[in-house]
Amino acid sequence: MHDTKLPITDYKADLVVIGAGSGGLSAAAGAAMFGLKVVLYEKHEMGGDCLNYGCVPSKALLSAAKAAQSARDAGKFGVNVAAPTTDWNAVKAHVRHAIDTIAPVDSQERFEGLGVTVIREAASFADPDTIISATTRTRARRIVVATGSTAFIPPIEGLADAPYLTNETIFSMPDFPEHLVILGGGPIGMEMAQAFTRLGGKTTVIEMGRALGKSDPAHAAVAIGALRDEGVTLLEGHKAVRVSSDGGRIKVHAEHAGDTKVIEGS
Repeated sequence: MHDTKLPITDYKADLVVIGAGSGGLSAAAGAAMFGLKVVLYEKHEMGGDCLNYGCVPSKALLSAAKAAQSARDAGKFGVNVAAPTTDWNAVKAHVRHAIDTIAPVDSQERFEGLGVTVIREAASFADPDTIISATTRTRARRIVVATGSTAFIPPIEGLADAPYLTNETIFSMPDFPEHLVILGGGPIGMEMAQAFTRLGGKTTVIEMGRALGKSDPAHAAVAIGALRDEGVTLLEGHKAVRVSSDGGRIKVHAEHAGDTKVIEGS
């Protein structure tokens, strides 16, 4: 509900953009460069998921994992090195550095320098042409809604009470996972499985259908074979039906062909 007790600032704009992720920032920057008056609303982090919880941290993590795998594979080229070990805090620092390097490009200061009015508050529609927040009211000719998405938490019995991770928490978890259990064998699940396996952990992917199911089957088979060769455990055709946790350990009960398998992880 709009709080009428706070002083309200009125704006008029050619364009309002709701959401400062990759889509919203592109729209805001492009419009501002054409000389339009732009008001941008963002209630959380500038840069959205891509910068803070998605593309940037995941690819930084994959780069660290690739370095570890390169050390393991060095013997193929006649170069002998010690088996790699992972300093999880240092890996997280590497991920954070990647985010911090790109953050100025998505920063509030940069967009204000382009002439965009940036309002760090949640926005909502008052009518088809008016956007309101806690302290503002903006009428605009055009409005772009680029609010992005959040991780879907499946309605699996017991999952809400377990210490589960999403893309918003996996890159900053305090301890390196001894055994990471991943629900879903899509591109994100599989790249996280490869990254943590290469960094020295054990990973199990539970996929109720076919892993990489939206990819070309022949291409998917090559990728899946490579990941299995690296040590990823992939359970296709398994449906997670219940999760239990005890003392920091988790158990995922997965059904397959009428039987139930229990996967225990950390």
